[in-house]
Amino acid sequence: MAKADTSPHHHAINHLIAALFIGALPHFVYQPFWVGLAFVMMISWRLLHSYRGWPLPAASRWLRLLHNGTAALMIVLIFGQFGLTIGRDAGAALLTIMLAFKVVEIRSLRDYYLSCYLGYFLVITNFFYSQSMLMVGLMLLVVILLTSCLISVNSESSVLPIKQRLKLSGRMVLQALPVMLILFVLFPRISGPIWGLPQDAGSTTTTTMSEQITLGELPPQSGTTGMSEEIQMGKISQLIQSDAIAFRVEFENDVLPPSPERYWRGPVLWQTNGTVWSPLPKNERNDAAPQIGIRGEGYQYTMTLEPHNKRWLFALDMPTEKPSLVPAFLTSDAELHSQKRIKNRAQYSLESHTDYQLNPGGDPNLSAALQLPENKHPRTRQLASEWLEQSQGPEEYIDRVLAFFNQENFVYTLSPPILQGDTVDQFLFESREGFCEHYAASFTVLMRAADIPARIVTGYQGGEVNPVDNVLTVRQRDAHAWSEVWLPERGWVRIDPTSAVSSQRVDEGMSNILPAERTSPRLISQNDALVRVWRDLRNNWNALNTAWDIWVVGYGPQIQKEFLSKLGMANPDWRKMAVFLTLFLALTGIVMLLLSYYRRAHPDPAVRLYALFCQKLARFGLIKNEHEGPLDFAARAQKKLPQYQQQIESITRLYTQLRYRHASDALLSELEAQIKQFQPRR
Repeated sequence: MAKADTSPHHHAINHLIAALFIGALPHFVYQPFWVGLAFVMMISWRLLHSYRGWPLPAASRWLRLLHNGTAALMIVLIFGQFGLTIGRDAGAALLTIMLAFKVVEIRSLRDYYLSCYLGYFLVITNFFYSQSMLMVGLMLLVVILLTSCLISVNSESSVLPIKQRLKLSGRMVLQALPVMLILFVLFPRISGPIWGLPQDAGSTTTTTMSEQITLGELPPQSGTTGMSEEIQMGKISQLIQSDAIAFRVEFENDVLPPSPERYWRGPVLWQTNGTVWSPLPKNERNDAAPQIGIRGEGYQYTMTLEPHNKRWLFALDMPTEKPSLVPAFLTSDAELHSQKRIKNRAQYSLESHTDYQLNPGGDPNLSAALQLPENKHPRTRQLASEWLEQSQGPEEYIDRVLAFFNQENFVYTLSPPILQGDTVDQFLFESREGFCEHYAASFTVLMRAADIPARIVTGYQGGEVNPVDNVLTVRQRDAHAWSEVWLPERGWVRIDPTSAVSSQRVDEGMSNILPAERTSPRLISQNDALVRVWRDLRNNWNALNTAWDIWVVGYGPQIQKEFLSKLGMANPDWRKMAVFLTLFLALTGIVMLLLSYYRRAHPDPAVRLYALFCQKLARFGLIKNEHEGPLDFAARAQKKLPQYQQQIESITRLYTQLRYRHASDALLSELEAQIKQFQPRR
């Protein structure tokens, strides 16, 4: 029977299961637990059939019913989990589960091929969740394994061992890399990576900028550092430090501002109900352009912002111009906003001045900076009234409040007690333990209680400079909140009350005050030499990751144009890219045709000798089929010419050794001699 009609060997199926399992492993993390459980159960069923002889669904009606019923249950669970949404998560879960069910019912080469091809699609779905170098390496391994599986069913396992199949598969992938690189560089880019197309990318729990910091009620809950549209003072029991990257900054000529000046401006919060602080609604604000006065030299830099599904564009306080590359505008309170939500990694260039004046002549929204809820914070209001009477002006009053934070028993902690009732009064007079939101909110209330306009600014402070590439990385753990007060002729002045309690937080940055066990493995955190080695390794790895994220994952239209311009393409656009791409593909096709012609004109000596052997057998009606392997052809020839079984077997063994294992002149000479002696007669 022709090989195309046979069932794949159980070893080939087991190798396919191993490849698919590796390809599905990341989905065990990204998908609901029952997706991974169903996948493991189905492939275990198939493995038990291979090693223990367990029956497959085709063996009985009841097993088919069990198989199909479980598949239907999985579809119901997918609808229950994701609803009717057609997106990344639902599609990846469906593919993962259905592939596992398909493996159980493999009976023919057609089923085997289909499972292999679905495995390639499974590889693609992993990039919807991560495009890191580790993920690419893992999926490249899966591609090599899947390709070796296809090779295995097109040659006998006894002829081509698994080591040789993997070697051949790896060689095929390496040969395809140059074409892939050219396509990657020249293929016209859409706006944002292809992996950003599914719009349910924000549906899973991540450590990037959150929609809102949930600062729970009792029982104690936890939050994750990150950016939010509002803050809710006193309702968190523990703040988890996230190492997720918020953005990276590369300064021109490696000129960086000192750490105390690294305030990265984000959302500005005006309104409060006594606990929650939020931005000023659009219908209640005057969006006149801000008046910004600058002194001294500015800083030029390029920001690479991670996607957060908001319109915020962070900038070193204070940006003095609109960013390049990203359509954006500056609001009246100096927030930098993109015209579109940041759903993909964004890169833009800016200039900022750390010595500036913001709206010194007045602010159209100044009245909103005095708002306080009625019948709230009575003790705080009383304290503010007393201090105001003892002060000669706003500056002296501000100094008195900062001295209060600095000299009293206030503690900066990421695990403050939960506050109930009037959170500001309780914090200032009872608990006195908190982090930046506590100090910024209570300071702003003290300012407004003294009729000094004040507001809260959220963003990031600090950042860690990688000495390998001099790129400053700002992580979610660097999220910060501070206050701004408006003073006549000075405008909005930044006041950071957290620095009065913990100057290290601002002067050195969060990264430099974390204990060693937070920045290195616990096993080596007590050994300074090992910690230094670990940091050097981490810095080099982070520099490599930064280059990968910018030049590979973030290779969008703008970076592509800049890169092609550097290569000499004048004013690159999609038409020129298409022309160059077409020329390259045509040239590649011509080279492949020439190589094919050369190989036909100059065949491998072993192939030439084997063709002579086949010609001798053809006289007896033994014509080798295109799909037929050497061993299959030899078995057929031995049945028809039993008197020549030993010679046919010996010649076939020598040929397969020369073609698929190792070639030598001695083996080639022996093959030539045996074929010359092979003179079959009827």
